[in-house]
Formats: sequence, C-alpha cells, structure tokens
Amino acid sequence: MRWAIIWISFTLLTGCATYKEEIDQGLTLAKAGQWERAESPLSDALKGNDHDKLLYYLEIGTLAQNQGDYLRSNELFEKADQLSDTFFQKSFTNRAWALLSNPRQGDYRGSALERVYISYFKSLNYLALAEQADNHAKKLKLTDAALVEARRIGNKLNEIQAQQATYQDLNAKSKQAFYLKAIDWLSNFYNGGRSTEEYAYRDDAWGRYMQGLQYEKNKQYDDARISYQAAATLYEAGYAKQYGLSDITTERAWLDTIRMMRKGGGWSHQEIAELISSKLSSKMQTTLASYQQDNGELVILEHEGFIPDKSEMTLQLYADPKAYSLVLQPLAGSDHHHQNDAFRWFTMVYSDTNPLNLIANYKAGGAWGALGGVFTKRVIVGPVVWRQLQAAHLDTLLTQQFIRVTVPYYRRFTLNEQHPTLAIEGSTNATNSIQMTSLADIALQEQLATAQRDIYEGLVRELLRSWLADRVAQSVHDDTARLLLSFIGQVSVIASSAADTRNWLTLPAQIKLTRVPLPEGTYHPKYSVGSHRYSPGEFALHSNEIKVWNLRNPD
Repeated sequence: MRWAIIWISFTLLTGCATYKEEIDQGLTLAKAGQWERAESPLSDALKGNDHDKLLYYLEIGTLAQNQGDYLRSNELFEKADQLSDTFFQKSFTNRAWALLSNPRQGDYRGSALERVYISYFKSLNYLALAEQADNHAKKLKLTDAALVEARRIGNKLNEIQAQQATYQDLNAKSKQAFYLKAIDWLSNFYNGGRSTEEYAYRDDAWGRYMQGLQYEKNKQYDDARISYQAAATLYEAGYAKQYGLSDITTERAWLDTIRMMRKGGGWSHQEIAELISSKLSSKMQTTLASYQQDNGELVILEHEGFIPDKSEMTLQLYADPKAYSLVLQPLAGSDHHHQNDAFRWFTMVYSDTNPLNLIANYKAGGAWGALGGVFTKRVIVGPVVWRQLQAAHLDTLLTQQFIRVTVPYYRRFTLNEQHPTLAIEGSTNATNSIQMTSLADIALQEQLATAQRDIYEGLVRELLRSWLADRVAQSVHDDTARLLLSFIGQVSVIASSAADTRNWLTLPAQIKLTRVPLPEGTYHPKYSVGSHRYSPGEFALHSNEIKVWNLRNPD
C-alpha cells in the first residue's frame, strides 16, 4: 500500500514542455506558409491529448482555412465553438487534477479573444464558400450563414462587455477627484497598487467593424451603419490607444458610417456634412469622395504574422519568518535575451511596490532590502496564517528546500510594418492599408490582466505538491529510504513545475484592411508585401457588390 501511495504521488508530479515547444515542428512549417505540410505534425502533437481538444480544432481549423478547405475548416471551428462556450463550467475533478499536477493537465477552454475569433473565421469561411457556390440559392444560403456568424460575434462581445468596465468608465475614473483615485489605489493594495482593469479585453472594435462589413455586403445599410458607428466609437473611446493603433482606424470606421448614412437614407445633408467635418481629416474626406454611386468595392483583409507564444518564468519561493511572509524571486536563465524579458515582465507585473511590502522588505534588509523589492514579490500572510503553516510543517519546507514556481509571460515582440502594394489592371500603387487590430497586443494584455491570479495559483500549487511529496517521504520509517525518497520527491517537484502556456498560435498577429472602390468590370488584382505575391485570380465585380478577399500572410 505504501509503495502504491508513492507511485500515485509521483504520477501527480509529471511535467511537460511549453505548448509552443510541443507543436514547434508544425508551427515552424506554418510560419513558412507551408499550411498543408504543417497539418500532420500539428495534428500528431494535439490529437491524442483530450486536454488540448479545443486547441486541436482551432489550430487545424485555421490550417484548413489557409489551404482553402473552407467546409472542413468550419466543421472544426463549429466543434471548437461548442467546447469554448463562455459559460462552460470546469468540472471539480478536472480542476483538482490540474492543481495537484500542473495546469497543462486541465482542459483548455480558450480566452475571450479566441471565442470571438472562432465566429470571425467561420464568417469568412462562409463568405468564401458563397463565392464558390454553383447556384444562386446556395450562394444566398451561405451568405446568410456568414451574416449569422457576424451576429454571433456581436453576441459574444456583448457578453464580454457586460463583465468589464467600459472605456467611458475608465475615462471617468481618470477624471475623478483625488480622494476617489486614492480609494481605487488602496483597493488594489495586494496587486502592488496595480489595477488590471485597463488591460481587460472589454470589446472589439474590429469585430464590430466586420459586422458592419457583413451587413453592407448584404445591403442591410442601416444595420451596417449601426455596426460601423459602434466600431468608430470604440476606436475613438480607447480601443485604438489601448492596442497601439493609429487614429486612422477611427476615421476609417466613421467614413464607412457616413457612407451607410448616405446609402440607407433618412439623414439630412447637414447632419452628414457636420459628421464629415468633425470626424474626417482632409485626406480621408478625399477617400470618401472617391466612392461614386453604384461603384463596387474590393475589400482586402490581410491576416499577417502569428500571435506570440507564451514562455515560462521560473521563480524561487522561500519564507521570511520574521516578516510572516512568503517571497517569490525570479531566477536567471541561460538565455540572456529571455532572461532580460523575464525580469522586465516581473518588475512590470509582480515586483513589490505597495507600501506594506516596501516596509516588510525594509525590515528584512534595511534600505537595500526595500530597493531589492523591485526584484521580489512578497506575500504577507500574517502571524495567524503563519502558525497554520507551521502546524502543517510548511515553514520547514520553505526554509530548508528549494521550491520552484512557474508562471506564464510573453517575451517582447515586434509586428511587421511593411507597406503593401496593389496592382489593378496595370496600375500599381501603395495601398491605403490600415492596421485595424493587433491580436498580439490583445493577447499580451489579456495575460497582464490574469497575471496576479497566475502567480497565486502557482504558489498554492507548488506548496501543495511539495507538502504531499514531503508527507509521503516522512511516512517511511527507514532513515536511509526516507532521505532518498525525500530527495527524489524534491527533484521531481522542481523538475515538473509548469505554467499553462497554451494559446491559439495559428492566429494572426495583426489584421490590415484595404478598401478600393471600383466601377463595374472584370479585375485581376495582385497584392504584394515583402517577398510575397498574392492574387485571387480574375473575377467580375458588379455594381454595388463587395468582393471580400481573405489573404493570409505568414510574415
């Protein structure tokens, strides 16, 4: 029975590589634009693991879309949509197992961003299938399905919006009286005085814009106006600033709002003129003037690059009995660049900056101790909790053993800033391409918003695992066997500490928009960016028709 207990304990102490390392072979091929070749190794890495079932549907669904297999892509995304239901409750058993082993042993449920972009890509798939339809009835059915998915984007965003402070709420806080700001700051005391509200994914201006595009394509101009205006308001209120986008995003959304006001009717010339004057620069007014009555339009959606992968930061957990505290400190790694990024993330997100921790650091090490708090995170548990730790013999573990805690973080990244060119019927010009969203920045800020939860969960998990390993060792009466088992247990716990580094890695890093009004005719456009050349082939564009070209640039 005793050895059975030991075997079970060691089973719980299994570790794993980061998610990116596990799928690296397939991901490397995908980043080279070899979508078909990437599918087999990605599938092999993910299909056998029930915990990563959602990621299998997401990653393979994306590769299928990039290969032009839109029907199979949507079948996979539909399964992903069902698994990633916003209100899906994780089972107690699943959560308990993840706590005892590591978070990779729990089911992956996806982030808010990922849930929204499942519907986004399903919508684009339906548009592509509608283009391939061989009869009008089928084309109409698929176009309607694309619009249904666009509405689902809105429904999901409404759910997210209901759970977060709006940009208007944040702007109101920034203008409130000093004493109210002080109360807000004190309410974040144990977060180091840091508020995570500003990092929240609270809505998606590009998602709202895409709703508008789908409505416009279906000639539902008033619904298109409402969606475009919602996007413009979001960009203007804070979305563009939060994710480092140009103000031109706001203008583009207002321009399309104004176009729908003209097309849908019911607005006076003065109302439209006032909106043009207040919202559009002279350059954007020129763009608006280029839209002629009965023009068709080519809309190019360039999905560029890959969302960054999460890395693991290693922290040492130790005790400071005099201050009744647990202390976490980052450990240096072998890679200089990764080490710098890890320390930057730690000081930005976790370091001791609130007065209670500064005082505790000062008591522990004087002035230098207070300054050294920049490189530590102190969790003050107080004398009552400390006595409970002593009763469980955790104080001995914390003072005599090395306990490793791991948390996820993002390394620094840069986005592709190359400007594309567009050739249409012999005319080649730099496009008016606009970066409309940065999924990379959204993902990074989602991680910032959950960072405090990650570090406390990691701390509790590693304390529990170390305590379990120690209790198993102490149950052995033979001194030599107990020492050996204790050593093996410590090594196993240290080696198997892991953070949840999973996310949808075939998502694009950013999305760029190009819109070109064109008279009715036949076209064969060519889009160039960097060393890549793209063409949708020849197509006929009719009056008041929108041709959406979904383009995937791996760079």
